[in-house]
Amino acid sequence: MRTLGEHDAAALASVTAGLAVLDDAEPFPPHFLGRLAELMASRDSCFCELDRSRLRTLFMAWWEDGGGASEVPEEEGAEGEAYWRLRHQHPVCGYRERTNDWTNARAVSDFVTLREFQRTEIWNELYRDADINHWIDVGLRSDGSHTRMFLFTRGRGDFGERDRLVLDLLQPHLQQRLDRVQAAAEAADALASLEERTGDDPRHIVLCSGDGVIEFASPESRRLLTSYLRSTCDRIPEHVLAALLHRRQPVVVQRDERRLTIRAARSAGMLVMLLGEEDMRIDRLTPRQRTILERVAHGETDAQIAAAIGIASATVNKHLEQIYRRLGVHTRTAAVALLPAAATS
Repeated sequence: MRTLGEHDAAALASVTAGLAVLDDAEPFPPHFLGRLAELMASRDSCFCELDRSRLRTLFMAWWEDGGGASEVPEEEGAEGEAYWRLRHQHPVCGYRERTNDWTNARAVSDFVTLREFQRTEIWNELYRDADINHWIDVGLRSDGSHTRMFLFTRGRGDFGERDRLVLDLLQPHLQQRLDRVQAAAEAADALASLEERTGDDPRHIVLCSGDGVIEFASPESRRLLTSYLRSTCDRIPEHVLAALLHRRQPVVVQRDERRLTIRAARSAGMLVMLLGEEDMRIDRLTPRQRTILERVAHGETDAQIAAAIGIASATVNKHLEQIYRRLGVHTRTAAVALLPAAATS
């Protein structure tokens, strides 16, 4: 059983405590990445959000040499283009692409020796001049083709079991931080849409007071609450409210072959609840099948999907046939319709 020493455990506890009270619009601002770099004894740290379907960097924040920054790139630079072209050569990135394992800490040395890494084209083109010889990363839950990763590098001295354990223990806290920030941002957007009255039926939202009395709910939201919670739609059940407010966790309710996820965040003195309904048949798919279906949803052809994930076009077609059988549908359109909205946007 892996354990941390007293000093490392105290350092990890300090970082997670700071993360819980972090007050910033960004989920992981540069100054927090500086704390992560110190924790990992790494000269730098980076948080990046990628759209693997469109081969784009959506967001990046980093800390290096005592300073940091964040940006939303307007277009890929030369380094970004080289990464997308060569990413399958990267021992860790290639592994994650093949397995859809994004949330466990992995180091380059898990797969190849330093000499083997230095023989790759991606090392020679992107990492040689930067003196990057050792690499470890860990990710958050994948949203379809969107992935979010934390990267740490060193010039000398490989990452070891201590570093892997630190990241594996830290990962759930990083995920909770992202979930809170996303819920708060969506809550603010939802509240703004109500105030502006820009649509006939706002997204699936519910506004309620701190004690659970519903002040506003769209017709679709009321239908969902009645269907899943057996609620009279004038008050949120106490056990649901307790989970949202005190445990600060989403509430998931299943009924037949569908699932309702309820998240909440405070905004403008109200509790804004965000409702999301999903078809549970999607859970029958393997990670590879899910990836293929999400790429279909983005309009990619079998040939494009095959090139992106490194398999034959005929194999993509066989996967799609299996997907149809597992979902109980007969067409690409019907299969894509079962994906959550976030996976098709």
